[in-house]
Amino acid sequence: MLETSDTPSELIPAATILLLRDTNPGIEVLMLRRNKALKAFGGAWVFPGGRVDPEDGPDLPMLERSKLSAIRETAEETGLDISNSKLATLSNWIPPAAEIRRFSTWFFIAKAPHDKVVIDDGEIHDFCWVKPRKLIEEIPRDDFPIMPPTYISLHQLAKYSSTTEAITSVENMTPGIFETRFKKLENGFVTCWEGDVAYETLDFDLEGPRRRLFSSQTKWEYLCDFS
Repeated sequence: MLETSDTPSELIPAATILLLRDTNPGIEVLMLRRNKALKAFGGAWVFPGGRVDPEDGPDLPMLERSKLSAIRETAEETGLDISNSKLATLSNWIPPAAEIRRFSTWFFIAKAPHDKVVIDDGEIHDFCWVKPRKLIEEIPRDDFPIMPPTYISLHQLAKYSSTTEAITSVENMTPGIFETRFKKLENGFVTCWEGDVAYETLDFDLEGPRRRLFSSQTKWEYLCDFS
């Protein structure tokens, strides 16, 4: 359960990266399983990443610092060196104001190097390559817990047939901003972002544009009227 507060806490800069590779059936993305003992997202399947550290380009703009953080975290968690890779900016995620620990996380995509993945066996306990479209069709899975930003990012990747297509398209797009609001329902949660007709009121019976995710123990459904 999320810890909440009546006073919005300070945002902690963070970064994560979707590392892509091409296969005959389509693209795959690298995912890591976090140690179940960790306080933040323990046991969840995530992309490589973490908070921006003070040594990550302290004199640079935050977006550039976040890229350096993603590169460093990738090396620490997977053993992969992406320091010479081009990172395309996919999105920025900001949690609900009521959460105690709030990470403002930049999401990037890049082509994965051909080197072997070597997890640290500390924060990270397992890894796998997944096909975005296949995985989102299977969620929710008890053995593969993920968070809404991960699910939406997989949705964004599912329409691409190659790494080159994905990176080129993302480079030519304005990064999506996902400042999150949510409401608890009887059988789960509905999470929404700016552009949704219910974003200000949380009245999900209103008619109008959708940019929301319904999530329960039996079904997740992303409704988005925007490209």
